[in-house]
Parts: sequence; C-alpha cells; structure tokens
Amino acid sequence: MIGLTNPVREAREEPPPDPDALGFLQLCSDRRYHMKVMEAFEEAADIGSDQYYIEARPGGAPSWSDTTKMGRAAYRRGVRFMGWAGHGDRCLGFRGASNDELRSKLENVAKKRRDDFPKAAHFVIFGLGGEVELKRLG
Repeated sequence: MIGLTNPVREAREEPPPDPDALGFLQLCSDRRYHMKVMEAFEEAADIGSDQYYIEARPGGAPSWSDTTKMGRAAYRRGVRFMGWAGHGDRCLGFRGASNDELRSKLENVAKKRRDDFPKAAHFVIFGLGGEVELKRLG
C-alpha cells in the first residue's frame, strides 16, 4: 500500500550471561520419572540442583516440535549442558505409543537440539521400568 512504511525494529536485547546457570533440562512432568531424570542429569553434568533451568510437560522433550523460548534463553545465557528427557511405560503426552516409539522420538529430537545448540554438551535421558538411562551425544 502506498504511504505505509515498516517501523524500524529495535535490536533485541540479549539476556545477560548467568554464570550460576550451567544447564538446561527439558523433561516430562510425570511424577514417576522427573526426580530420577533430574538426579541423573545433575550427576552427569556435575552440577547442583540450583544450577540449571528446567522445562517440563507431558511428553517431555519430544512434545516440543521446535526449540523453546526458555531453551534459547538458557543457551544464550551460556549454559554448557543440555538434557533432553522422556520415558516409556505409558506416557500421557503420547498416548498409545510403544516404549520403542517413545525412545525413538526422544533420540531424534535430542539430535536436532544438538544441532540447534552446538556449543553445549547434550544428554539423552530415558526412563523405563522405574529406572533412567543417560547417554551423552557425541
């Protein structure tokens, strides 16, 4: 249209670094696994429970189709460790999915996030049978 101009966008202010926050963990909110997932992440990253951001909802990391605002903010603030978690044994975020399907969804999203956030170390954490297994992505 004639006479309309695009407003000049101000540069987005970057969040300040957060030297006390060393990690970011995205997990399922299921009560059966969230504490075990958090403890495994803390041990693998060698960080305390107050040194990382979390983001949780049913389905865990695979339930987000893209990076999240919190994940991006944590990365920009300098976190060094990022964890991507989910579980088997019936997940309310993915009703009817088998344990193998749930594990595959998690592994695929973790690989995508590794590419999205290349400067961080990445962990995949999967719960099954009341236990969690953690592996570091190369």
